[in-house]
Amino acid sequence: MEGGRRTSLVVDSGACLAHSFSGAPWVRVVPMSIEIEGRALRDGIDITADQFYLRLSEAGPLPTSSSPSPGDYLEAFRSTVEGDVVCLTIPARFSMMGRSAQIAAEMLEKEQPERHVEVIDTGTAAGGFTLVAEAAAEACASGLGLEAVAAHARAVAATARVIASLDTMRFLVRSGRIPALAGIGSDLLHVRPVFAFTGGDVHRLALVRGTKKALRTVAELLAAQMPVELRVRLAVFGGAASEAIPALTENLRELLGDRPIETLKLTPVIALHTGPGLVGAAAVADLPLPS
Repeated sequence: MEGGRRTSLVVDSGACLAHSFSGAPWVRVVPMSIEIEGRALRDGIDITADQFYLRLSEAGPLPTSSSPSPGDYLEAFRSTVEGDVVCLTIPARFSMMGRSAQIAAEMLEKEQPERHVEVIDTGTAAGGFTLVAEAAAEACASGLGLEAVAAHARAVAATARVIASLDTMRFLVRSGRIPALAGIGSDLLHVRPVFAFTGGDVHRLALVRGTKKALRTVAELLAAQMPVELRVRLAVFGGAASEAIPALTENLRELLGDRPIETLKLTPVIALHTGPGLVGAAAVADLPLPS
């Protein structure tokens, strides 16, 4: 422990941390907000994932989401039990969370100059963000100081790989991210896009027909980026597409061996842009904690 100071971790609810992590006294989770018919609901507090997915299946305007404000982050920073804080965010291209967290960090350090906050853009999201957050939480739990926790989080984040598939383009069309004609054509042809989320950006890798082929493609593309001899942490994730998770897990084990694979249920906020049928896999290098 550097100078006897331990470090706390702050993440948003998109990190989808299990209670074993999110319930730890050195971890704070800042909820994102979902607006449905004029009502602002806190992700994971005022609305559950299942309730949200049911709402998405209904007709009507698409719900909207908003990132935590600087005040939300400042409240979380103030409430941490340890002096210094590492705060993880998804890429700035997709959210204002990093900017809000940085403003809050500057406000805290003016209030309490003895405390320091390190805001880290992880460059990843979905299951990759979860795996990086878990690694950072473990580093905090081990009693490491701010510099060591931040360095470990950055090192793990640099190895993150996320491959995923969508079952429909409908939600991307509704959110305005792709032209309506392209989305309708893909759905009529039963084509599923497979994409990667690396380096803070999204890249389409393939268009395949059918769920079975899409899941196999996700597993093959992720396995190709993870050498068999490398120690990795793996996770499969989905929205409401839980029936696809066992098949994807089996595909990964066929390709990578019988390794532990964590199963994650993503925050509903992600489904606003992708739909509830998002399913994918993530991996990070299982790096040792700094001594």
